[in-house]
Amino acid sequence: MTNAALPSSTEAVSGMFLLDKPGGMTSHDVVARIRQKFGFSRVGHGGTLDPMATGVLPVFVGKSTRLAEVIHGYDKTYRFEVLFGSTTDTGDAEGKILSRKDFDRIDPSHLASVLPTFLGERLQKPPMYSAVKKNGVPLYQLARKGIEIEREARRIRIYSLDLLEVSADGKKALFRLKCSKGTYVRTIAQEIGEALGLGAHVILLEREGFGHFLIEDAISLSDLMNIDNEAGILKHLWTTSEVLSDLPEVRILDAHLSEIHRGAMIPGFQIYRTSGLFNLSELVRISDRKGKCIAVGKATVSSLELDRLPKGLPVVRVDKLVGGGL
Repeated sequence: MTNAALPSSTEAVSGMFLLDKPGGMTSHDVVARIRQKFGFSRVGHGGTLDPMATGVLPVFVGKSTRLAEVIHGYDKTYRFEVLFGSTTDTGDAEGKILSRKDFDRIDPSHLASVLPTFLGERLQKPPMYSAVKKNGVPLYQLARKGIEIEREARRIRIYSLDLLEVSADGKKALFRLKCSKGTYVRTIAQEIGEALGLGAHVILLEREGFGHFLIEDAISLSDLMNIDNEAGILKHLWTTSEVLSDLPEVRILDAHLSEIHRGAMIPGFQIYRTSGLFNLSELVRISDRKGKCIAVGKATVSSLELDRLPKGLPVVRVDKLVGGGL
């Protein structure tokens, strides 16, 4: 396929591809493939996946690249398999073996009993093999040189950690994890191994969910690369409104659309209607009367107060223009 199969101007195309990332590629590799194939000048992804990991990877094109920051804080769901009895320097199967420990087999009851200790809010240090930067340098670059530095622990939250199955040989176990942004599954796996006194590392990692984006709604990279017509591209391109459909909405009267800009305060009399509940400082999507999303903002009041507030008081502050659409 050539760029001629796209609309006459790729600048007019904006939205998100929900990809099922294949293993063996970095998230940056995926972005480069899409840019090269379709000729988009602006392409970016949300939520980096390790090279060996598969699963949900939102890829934004055009003006919608601004949405990567908006969805950054979404919770994630992972399915991952752990091999017990050995540790690696990366925490996964791509690293060098650091230690081995012989054992007969995992006791499923014992394993299940330690999982509740991981739930809730906790601090977690990013692993050295990660994209976190120190003084502008990714930690993995330092790790490859044999350099280890102190990392600041980050606050994360584990909502659920479930044991799905233990392998027939008793050496491996499959888990499902729902967690907040910034959680490293490799570190969780290592800590499970430590809790059992065996050591462990990840041998399979799939992101099943990213906020309301689910693996069953994703398209494989190979299928996307095989599309050779405009209709096929647009079929798999999520609009801004679809991407942000989980956010409460504030629709603006047509006469006031020209007043929407970054930093603008939207008073009650400019609002056509709202849908969904929101509290002070929560994100809302800002749309025109027909529901096309044009911006993202933060509420300056609770939606429960709207009916009794003077119409001249601000309701939403515009943070980011995301309009463009198809």
